[in-house]
Amino acid sequence: MTGLLHCCRLFALFCLGVSQDTPRLKLIPKDAVTRTFNQKERLMTMFHEAGSSQVLVGGRGTVWILTFVGSEITPTQVPVRVEEEAEKDCKRAGKRDCDNFIRMIERIEDKTLVCGTNAGSPKCWILANTTLHKNNQGQLVTIVGDNIISASPSQNAVTIAIEDSLYSALSGNRSSILRSYGRRKGIKTRESWLSNAEFAGAALFPQKDRRKDEIFFFYNEVNQSAGLDGEPYKAWLGRVCKVDQGERPTLADSWSTFLKARLVCGRPHKPTQFHRLQNAFVSREAGQAEAVLYGVFSSPWGSSAVCSYSMNRISSDFETSKFKDAAGSVPHPRPGQCVAPDSSSYLSKMVAFIKDHPELETVVYPDEEQPLYVLEMNDTYTHVVVDKVRDASNVSHDVLFLGTAKGKVHKVLQSKEQTVIIAEISPFKNEAPVVNMILDATTGHLFVSTETEVTRLPLKDCNQYNENCWKCILARDPYCGWDAAGKRCSAISQENHTVRLIQSLDSSSTTRACKTAEEKLAQDAIKKVNVDHTAYIYLPCPLRSHHAAYSWVKDHKVYPCSMEDQSCTLRFGQNMPMDEGVFKCTAREEGYKEEIVGFEVTLSSGRILELALTAPGAVFLAITILLL
Repeated sequence: MTGLLHCCRLFALFCLGVSQDTPRLKLIPKDAVTRTFNQKERLMTMFHEAGSSQVLVGGRGTVWILTFVGSEITPTQVPVRVEEEAEKDCKRAGKRDCDNFIRMIERIEDKTLVCGTNAGSPKCWILANTTLHKNNQGQLVTIVGDNIISASPSQNAVTIAIEDSLYSALSGNRSSILRSYGRRKGIKTRESWLSNAEFAGAALFPQKDRRKDEIFFFYNEVNQSAGLDGEPYKAWLGRVCKVDQGERPTLADSWSTFLKARLVCGRPHKPTQFHRLQNAFVSREAGQAEAVLYGVFSSPWGSSAVCSYSMNRISSDFETSKFKDAAGSVPHPRPGQCVAPDSSSYLSKMVAFIKDHPELETVVYPDEEQPLYVLEMNDTYTHVVVDKVRDASNVSHDVLFLGTAKGKVHKVLQSKEQTVIIAEISPFKNEAPVVNMILDATTGHLFVSTETEVTRLPLKDCNQYNENCWKCILARDPYCGWDAAGKRCSAISQENHTVRLIQSLDSSSTTRACKTAEEKLAQDAIKKVNVDHTAYIYLPCPLRSHHAAYSWVKDHKVYPCSMEDQSCTLRFGQNMPMDEGVFKCTAREEGYKEEIVGFEVTLSSGRILELALTAPGAVFLAITILLL
C-alpha cells in the first residue's frame, strides 16, 4: 500500500508538468564556433563592432584577435606585457596578480584603446591592426589608466564610449563615475555621492534633442546598516548628462548634473529578496522612442530574478521626482536638468544643491511592479543582452539571452502575455560563469565568453526544431516558423516575410497551428526486451520538452515514472511488480501528444540481462538486477 501511494504521488507531481520558469529545451548547439584557452589566460573583457567578423578578447598580458570565417576561428595574439618597473614594485609590496590583466578594449576617436591593470599601475595602449602603436623613436605609446580602469583584476570597471569621449565607472573603496578620456573635459563624482560601489553596466539614453542625452550607470552598494533581515545590497541608478562640463569653482571638476535613485526588483512596500544587481542592458528598436532596461538580480539564497523598467519612465522620474532630505525650496530651474547653463550664477546654484542632495525621493520599481520571472534552479544569471525580433506577422518581440554562473545561455521570449524560456543552451566544454556577452543583430550572432572559452552562437537556430510542424511551433521561437510547402522549420527574415510561415507564439492558439495533434510510434520502433520475472527493470524515456507532461501507458493503464535530469524513468521492483506487454512513454504539451519511446517486455526465468538499445539522438538502457 505504501508503495502504491508513493507511485501515485510521483504520478500526480509528474502530470502537473514543469514550471514555466524552467527552460523548455536543453540544447547543445550544433552550429556554435568555440575557442578554448589555457586556464591561466583569464579572459576578462571582450570587444566587437557590429557587422565585423572579428572579436577582440583581453586576457593575461594579451589581446586575442579572433577572426570568424564559417565554422573556423583564426586567432592572432598581440602581447601587451606588464611594464618591468611596475611588476617589480608590485612584487616588492608583496601584492598578488603582478601581471597585466586586460580589462578594457574600446573604440574611441578612431582608435582602439586597450587598458590593463599593469601590476597595479593601470596603463592603456593604442592597438593598430595587430600591433601596439609606437612613436617615432620606436617606443610604445602609453596612456595613464588610473581614471579609466581599476588597478586590481578583482575590481570591476564599466566603460562606455560615446562620440569623442570615454566614460568610466570604477568599483571599490574609491568608486567614481568619470568622463575619463577624450577631447572633452574630464569630470568625476564627489566622494560622498558613491559608497564602495560595485558597477554592473552603463548605457546611453538618447533624446530627440541630442543635447539632452542622458548616460545611466547601474550599480550596487553594500548596505552598511542592514540587520539580519535587512537588504545586504542596494541597487542604484546613477545618471549624468552628456552636455555636462562640470563647474570648476564650485565642484572642482565634478559633475554638475549627477543624480541617483534606488532601483528595486520587487513589489512596492513588500520585502525584497533580489537585492544585488548582476548586469543590466537597455534595449531599443531602431527608430522607436520606447526603450526598456532589463536587469538580472540575485538573492542571498542563490536564486535569480529578471526585472524590466521603462526607460522613458525612469527619465521622467529624474526630471520630476522630489529630492530626498531636501528641506526648503528647490532652485529654479530644476537642478540636474540636461541643458547647457545660460549663466554662471545659475550653474553655481544648481551644483551647490546637487552637492548635498543628489538622491531622488522616487524609488524605481519594475514594470507591472513585479519581476518578469524568478529562476529557482541551481544556477544564477550573470549577464543579459536583448534582441528586437520581428515575428512572422511583423510584430516586434524582445528576446533575452541570459548568461549563467554555470556557463549556460537561456534564450527567453518576453511579451506582455508571457515569459517563456525557449531553451537552455550549453555551448562550453567546462562549467564556468559567463563573463561577457555581445549581441550582433547585423550578422545574427551572439558572442559569449567565460574566463577560458569564447563562442559564437547563431541567433536563429531553427534546425533544432526541424522534425515536424509541432516541434517548430511549440518552440515559440520568434526567429522561426514552419514552412508547410518545404516541410521544414525556417528562419524568418525580411526576405521571406512574404512567404506564409506558420507560427504561434501565444499558447492559446497553438492547437490550431498544425494539422495533426498526435504522433504515434511505428511498430518497428518498439524495442523488444526479455527479462527475468524476479528482476528490477528501469525503462528510460528521454525528455524532449521540459514543459510537457509525461506518462507511461500499457493497455490504457497509466504508470508513474521518476523524474530525473533528462529522463522520465519507469521503475519496476518490490513496490511495483514486473508485468508483460508494450509500454509506451507519452508526452503531452499544448494539445499535442507524442509517443516518444516504447518497449515490448516479455518475462522469462533466465539469467541477469543488460541490454543497450540505441535510437537516433539518444541511448536508452534497460537494466535488470536480480532480487536478493
